[in-house]
Amino acid sequence: MITIAREHGTAGKHIGQLVAQRLNIPCYYKEMVAVAAKESGLAQEFISGINSDENAVMQELYLTANPVQRAIAAQDKAIRQIADAGACVIIGRSADYVLREYQNIVRIFIYASKEYRTKKVSEMYGDSPEAAQKSIARSDVARAAYYKNISGHVWGDPHRYELCINASMGEDAAANLICGHIKRMELV
Repeated sequence: MITIAREHGTAGKHIGQLVAQRLNIPCYYKEMVAVAAKESGLAQEFISGINSDENAVMQELYLTANPVQRAIAAQDKAIRQIADAGACVIIGRSADYVLREYQNIVRIFIYASKEYRTKKVSEMYGDSPEAAQKSIARSDVARAAYYKNISGHVWGDPHRYELCINASMGEDAAANLICGHIKRMELV
């Protein structure tokens, strides 16, 4: 299993999809949300938003609310069910922590400079550089708070990952680096 955590604006989702394609294994991103919604009886939109930047202002209080904790538990269960099914790429949702007890897992963190991320967010969403920088800052705060809430650890700490990759090398190069590492480890 490969988990990919990423800073906003690194194209980490696309890199993960490329890795899955090249290794011929499934890739999960939003699919976990549908499984968690079915399991918990909560709306997909609610579960999808639990680590969104929209909640950044009151993130700690928000993350401790009972419905949110129920959604997090359902999402964690969905991640484990997906992992139990076999080799895959799981993007986001703190899967690296959720699957911490699993064997044969490679945890990857994708990062890049603010300049690279600002340019990428502007390209992907049509944001002005100022709006892109605000979006990046909000997203980073929300992801860090979510990860800290469920794990007690610092999001993006390089000691918690087997690979930390600078996305500015390009999406194809990053995917190739990950695939090369996986093949050297003989995991797929």
